[in-house]
Amino acid sequence: MKKLIALLIAFSPALAFAQQPLTDINTVAAKATNIGNLIIALAISFAVLWIIVSIVMYLIAGGEEGRKKGGWQIFYGVIGLFAILSIWGLVAILRNTFRTQDQVPVSEINRTTTLPIPAPVQ
Repeated sequence: MKKLIALLIAFSPALAFAQQPLTDINTVAAKATNIGNLIIALAISFAVLWIIVSIVMYLIAGGEEGRKKGGWQIFYGVIGLFAILSIWGLVAILRNTFRTQDQVPVSEINRTTTLPIPAPVQ
């Protein structure tokens, strides 16, 4: 416990310098996107870890009841992983449909396109 506290104290300046000021909507959106990506990665990791642990529990279970419980845990883990990946895929489909990006360059926000001027007829 003392080593953990010492480690946290040692890395606290690095955490303080890691903060970025939220000055406009672009930085808020970038921060929210980073948090969302972190949550998705953690959820997928947790689901895969749950499935692996459930498989090990299923294999070392002694009786019929233990194997049944392990089988249901594997099933729930696969369903959870499927739900996480399905929602992630749905978000990707919606982003591609509405052509949104994580970061749009400032020069592209108010850019208008014009039609080419036709050549004069002779």
